[in-house]
Amino acid sequence: MRRREDKSRRSIVIRVIVLLGVLGIGWLVGHVGSPGTNAPPAGGADLTQSPSVRTRAGIPVGFGDTARGAAAAVATYQRAFASPSILRPSVMQERIEAVATPDYAPQMLAANTPGRERIAAGPIGIGVASGLETLYSAVPIGYEVEAFTPSRARILTWGFTLLGNSSAVEPVAFFGLTHTELRWVGDSWRIAATRAGFGPTPKLATRPGPLGSYDVVGLASRLTSYEPAE
Repeated sequence: MRRREDKSRRSIVIRVIVLLGVLGIGWLVGHVGSPGTNAPPAGGADLTQSPSVRTRAGIPVGFGDTARGAAAAVATYQRAFASPSILRPSVMQERIEAVATPDYAPQMLAANTPGRERIAAGPIGIGVASGLETLYSAVPIGYEVEAFTPSRARILTWGFTLLGNSSAVEPVAFFGLTHTELRWVGDSWRIAATRAGFGPTPKLATRPGPLGSYDVVGLASRLTSYEPAE
């Protein structure tokens, strides 16, 4: 019985990784060209202020044409793709078209659709459809401006995505690094390409509470996330 449960959990994790690798902690494992000259260090940038009220598909896009603005845009876009609502095909398409360049959006959608469908048909998606309390959230930890010009930027981010529900899927955290290439299109930063991978993952130093990691779902449902912005 134990072996069957372990096998089921590994199967869930594999399906989750497929989507997280391209949506939660990075959108598409692909090629990123050099967008320009190296930017100076962006230490001390504050990403906790409120973004502009301007939005597309419900996603804040009002970030300045600066290195800090590009970094804030990446964090905001990553979080927009880590949500139970993204399991609906119309929502994923709308959000991709809102934040990706017109030439990259179809590629991004095609790469993410199979993973979204697998998760939507699995325990997470079934739980969401039945109203089960679900945790699906991206937490950006930090970033580095790898390159920047007023029209293009490449941002390295490190963070983790929390995924699970209050019944069938014990909440877990997936750490990952993402290199995101952005282009300034019209009046906002848009995703032009990404390259992502899992890790580095820190060792867990705190012991779970009485209910194990399921405590995370209840706690997260009571909290309000900080909004990253320029």
